[in-house]
Amino acid sequence: SLNYTVQVWKTVVSVTPRTLREILSVLVDQIVTTLASGDSERTQVAGRCLGDIVHKLGDQVLPEIIPVLRDNLYKGDEFTRQGVCVGLAEVIDCSSKEQITKFLDILVKVVQDALCDEDSEVRTMAASCFQNLYNVVGNRTLDEIVPALLVAMESDDDEAKTRALNGMTGILGVRSRELLPYIIPRLLKTPLSISHADALGSISAATSETIHYHFSSILPTIIMELASFSDADLDEEEKEREEAIRRCCRSVCHNVDNMGINWLVSEIASKCTHDKESVRKEAC
Repeated sequence: SLNYTVQVWKTVVSVTPRTLREILSVLVDQIVTTLASGDSERTQVAGRCLGDIVHKLGDQVLPEIIPVLRDNLYKGDEFTRQGVCVGLAEVIDCSSKEQITKFLDILVKVVQDALCDEDSEVRTMAASCFQNLYNVVGNRTLDEIVPALLVAMESDDDEAKTRALNGMTGILGVRSRELLPYIIPRLLKTPLSISHADALGSISAATSETIHYHFSSILPTIIMELASFSDADLDEEEKEREEAIRRCCRSVCHNVDNMGINWLVSEIASKCTHDKESVRKEAC
């Protein structure tokens, strides 16, 4: 029950570090079970309880807690995975930079996989883990996670590609200003591929408040790519690529927020006087 969970938390707060070490193994098992309960209140209380343990014992408990959370992420149901993310966010928040650095390889892998999870609630909670990790170790978090996701987005495996895109949009939801300048140029390599066009369309939905800062590169590329299909005899592959780019264009236009509409219209209008008729047509 919630009352039992609260009582456990009060016990953690009140006992001495020595006593806490003695009961740690049993206590961690109880907390992980509560994290996986599916009850939001119990999960939050258990998460704060875990944070207090880390705050009290630090280096002495992290080697036991982090592997347990990692293992439960991979073997549990969606409620367990959600709970693991709540607990992990608290653990990271209550740890020092030096403590986190010792376990960074494990944490990066766990957070990355949680960001790519098939369950949207897990991904949302994993974004909090990512934010906390970024607050502790800064841009190293991006350097450790983003390149791996970019590689996976190029995979021929549709499932791997979808998971990577889930992870990328989750990160963009909390760190879009830092990440968009890094990722946009990589997605705009021409000829624009189907996977990159789809990724850019999905990303625009997660970054509606900031993506307009990059319209000066995004919209000219899209319009020029679409213009290249004009009056061409397209095979099936090129037809699919054209449709993917049009989907991307619709998504970008649909998702821009009020602040970005002026940027959107300005970039499109500037191509209405282009030398090439096909470019003017696409802009119109």
